[in-house]
Amino acid sequence: MLLACGVSAGWAQRSGGETAAAPSTPSATTTTAAPTTAAPTTAKAIRVGQATFVRELGGISEYRLPNGLQVLLFPDDAQSTTTVNITYRVGSRHESPGEYGMAHLLEHLMFKGTPRHRDLAEVFARRGMRFNGTTTSDRTNYFSNFNADPVTLDFALSLEADRMLNSFIAKSDLDKEMTVVRNEFERGENEPFEVLSKRVQAAAYDWHNYGHDTIGPKSDIENVPIDKLQAFYKRYYRPDNATLMVAGRFDAKATLARISQLFSPLRNPATPVPRPYTVEPPQDGERTVVVRRVGGQPILLAYYHVPAMAHPDSAPLLVLGLMLSLQPSGQLYKELVEPKLALAAGLTGLGAADPGGIRAYAVLPPDADKAAVEQRLLDIVEGRSNKPFEASELTRVRELALMSYRDQMKNPEALIQQISSLGATDWRLLFQLMEDLPKVTLADVERVRQAYLRPANRTLGRYLPAAQAERVEIPAAPPLEARLAGLQGPPKVEEGERFDPTPEHLLARTVTRRLPSGMELNTLSKRTRGNTVQLEMQLRWGERNETFQRKGTDLVARLMDEGTPTLSKQALQDRLVQLRANLSISSGDQGATLRISAEKDSLLEVLKMAADLMQHPLLPQAAFDRAQKAGQAGLEAQRQELETLRQQAVREHYNRARGVKLGDPDYLMTTDEQVAQLKSTTLEDIKNFHARYWSANQARVAVVGAVPEGLDTALDQLFGHWKKPDAPAYVRDVPKADQIPAARFDAIARDKANAEMRWRLDFALNDRDPDYLPLMVAAHILGGGSLENRLSVSVRQKAGLSYGVRASMWAPHFGDDADLIIGGTFAPQNREQVLALVKQELERMGRDGITEAELNRTKTDLLEGLRQSRADDARLSDVLLTMSDQGETWKTAAEREAKLRALTVAQVNEAWRKRIKVDGFVISTVGDFKDKAP
Repeated sequence: MLLACGVSAGWAQRSGGETAAAPSTPSATTTTAAPTTAAPTTAKAIRVGQATFVRELGGISEYRLPNGLQVLLFPDDAQSTTTVNITYRVGSRHESPGEYGMAHLLEHLMFKGTPRHRDLAEVFARRGMRFNGTTTSDRTNYFSNFNADPVTLDFALSLEADRMLNSFIAKSDLDKEMTVVRNEFERGENEPFEVLSKRVQAAAYDWHNYGHDTIGPKSDIENVPIDKLQAFYKRYYRPDNATLMVAGRFDAKATLARISQLFSPLRNPATPVPRPYTVEPPQDGERTVVVRRVGGQPILLAYYHVPAMAHPDSAPLLVLGLMLSLQPSGQLYKELVEPKLALAAGLTGLGAADPGGIRAYAVLPPDADKAAVEQRLLDIVEGRSNKPFEASELTRVRELALMSYRDQMKNPEALIQQISSLGATDWRLLFQLMEDLPKVTLADVERVRQAYLRPANRTLGRYLPAAQAERVEIPAAPPLEARLAGLQGPPKVEEGERFDPTPEHLLARTVTRRLPSGMELNTLSKRTRGNTVQLEMQLRWGERNETFQRKGTDLVARLMDEGTPTLSKQALQDRLVQLRANLSISSGDQGATLRISAEKDSLLEVLKMAADLMQHPLLPQAAFDRAQKAGQAGLEAQRQELETLRQQAVREHYNRARGVKLGDPDYLMTTDEQVAQLKSTTLEDIKNFHARYWSANQARVAVVGAVPEGLDTALDQLFGHWKKPDAPAYVRDVPKADQIPAARFDAIARDKANAEMRWRLDFALNDRDPDYLPLMVAAHILGGGSLENRLSVSVRQKAGLSYGVRASMWAPHFGDDADLIIGGTFAPQNREQVLALVKQELERMGRDGITEAELNRTKTDLLEGLRQSRADDARLSDVLLTMSDQGETWKTAAEREAKLRALTVAQVNEAWRKRIKVDGFVISTVGDFKDKAP
């Protein structure tokens, strides 16, 4: 996406609703957007209710209510879902000493309800809505996504109007949720890159609140008074400090009228919204941070102050980051990753509402010469490598921008989330950046590098006194209206059709046929936004025990993006950008999968490149060496990670119960055995495996979207001749359930603030068994869905002992090797209490069973989830192949949904009691426990 480089001063947002946000991790590549030419709307201001029309850009209409609420509407009838997003212009930069982390903590409490809406998790699940909230330095947002429905939309709007002013923000909720947020803090303390980012961020700022991570310190999380939290809520949650956005399928006029009706009566406090006024002074010398922790791998991180996003220098800074980071053309990739000095490297970030920062990073192998790599990283980033950028590199970035822009405009709901990330700035800056990027010159790129990427403006890993002070003055951004005065609206992409992905509609559009070469082709044609089309091809070969003995089977596909004798890696990447397409290939012991996302007029050419890659891969030695070294470094870095230590604690138990040894496919290897296997793999192993097994002897293809003419012929011409009569034929592996004795294991992980647990029960079942659907429902009630499941209510909401506890059941279609898994995180000292609560809920499920209300809510949640998943064309192509493999159709799916709707409480309870034994689980925990014995 356009702002993947980061717009919130370069650090991750925090999530506190349905799911946890992923830890901040470096990204080596970032895509940008293209120029626009359409003129902005010039219609006279109109009113709908009390909403006044302000402007229209790129299909997004802006309105304003008299109380100051900003409303953005982006209707798209081709979508089958709707997203409601409300963004408050308040984040961690608005906090005071002793209150750090309060904006994020408040986000959590906003899900505890109001007098009118008391059990939000249950209500969201009953309506089949997916929801969450996130907090950054500049803003907090809450969003829900659901299958388009006027009633559900009305509920979502009514809820946001209600909780804007009427949320409980109660002491009883704070007492429980505080420990949940504290566990989220502890999880972050386990991640080396996140810890390093927080320490560098703190050192880079003397006064501005961008120096404080959004999660806050443990002391403030634990001790913030409820009256301060309530005052913070009343101060910033108000109409004139919020932007309400609706995207996807909805009636724009009716929705605007309803928004006016619901939100216009809301009143702002008498005092205006407080505006932070602290300006960070220029940095006057290099700064140093050193973090020492157990586990992980070496990381270098350099932080440079840059202007706010509204400043015109944002575009050349973004281009600079792309030109340094893109693979394989970027200088950081060529100078550090290709020669295997680093495993990953890049430059990412932008300014935010206030002047923020960009980060250069490098992830190193354990045996790296850290000082030498650090010096080379800084020389490249700060322009001392004497390697000027070329015009072709700038052209490449512009073409990548065009592709990214089209991708954004194809997905209104994702674009709304992107706009929300702008937080306290102006949503039009996104389009301003689109217009600025194609105008950036090589001279602009070098100018901003010389202006901001200087040692005196850098925070790294050491302190060096300077002969004289050197200060980098960060220029102020111009007034927004002056900056945006010449902004032109973006052109619109092709519109899609209105299509509801029900099994009946999908069945009517799905066509399956056998091509002359024997290849099976499944197509689902529909008109999509931007004429997008998704293709997935599945190849299969061999018998499991035989192919498992072959080394490096997963590396074959990973090396294919290195190109072919006639198509270099760079040419491949450049051509994909020009064709506005993505291509990926994955492989394993018994097959490979090709996935293509393209547009109708480019799919066939991308398919031609894919055929060349798969049939004539270059497989160069240098690329193999890099992949092998990166794999070894990754295994070594994981030795002290929680999941690795937990798996090592249980592996002998499972190996013994299954009666397997090293060399058997089901054997669980030690880290040393994995490293040894990787080290013994050669490029010759990979080439021999490709030569013997890779073919289209057995091939299936699924295509969803704007299917181009001539696809059948192209597939036959490109893949029909790729046959190997002597290659071992595919033999399906049919797993059988193993009898795994119950046991308990407690692994020690030193210097880890967070602990983890896993309960696992193996039993015989497949998805054709009459007990499958009842058990799936029971597992969902126990620990699936959102916060309304029993484990979340017991362990998180009532006891406040975990940020997340989940349960899931899986059963195969072929064979009967099923399992029920319960997992979660907690503070190490709370281990026995958490385990006791999980056991208590398992026993209650067997003793008391489920209720009618739980069953009805779960049916709705599961069925709505299926509908939402079918709104994703890439997922649809995968489902088509799965159904084909299993001999099913959309009629089968409809019948399964009918069986789910017909399930009774008695059926669910009977299946659970028959299959699930509380004393049969293998329980394993890992953490920094005081002693190993429970």
